[in-house]
Amino acid sequence: MGEGAYGIVYKGTLSNEIHVAVKILNDSEGNGEEFINEVAAMGNIHHVNVVCLVGFCADGVRRALVFEYLPNQSLDKLIFPKSFKDNITLTWKKLHDIAMGIAKGLEYLHQ
Repeated sequence: MGEGAYGIVYKGTLSNEIHVAVKILNDSEGNGEEFINEVAAMGNIHHVNVVCLVGFCADGVRRALVFEYLPNQSLDKLIFPKSFKDNITLTWKKLHDIAMGIAKGLEYLHQ
């Protein structure tokens, strides 16, 4: 699906046919205690504007996060298309709705 600063993201399907996004994290140092603490905190986040953590895997320095799969393309591809054919005109209302969704998600995370 893509690659970011922290690793590569793949689309997967669980045994119950639920689609997920699996982020394979770049190798990290340490015993994993900090990773487990972060995962525990992420597991308690439930908000309509924040993607949900479904699970995780940890095997030494190899770690993965499993998130709910959202069927629409990534927000940055929508806002910053790489080519003219991918360009979708966003109305001010749509941009406002996107900004409000982001703000509501951030507000929830900071509470």
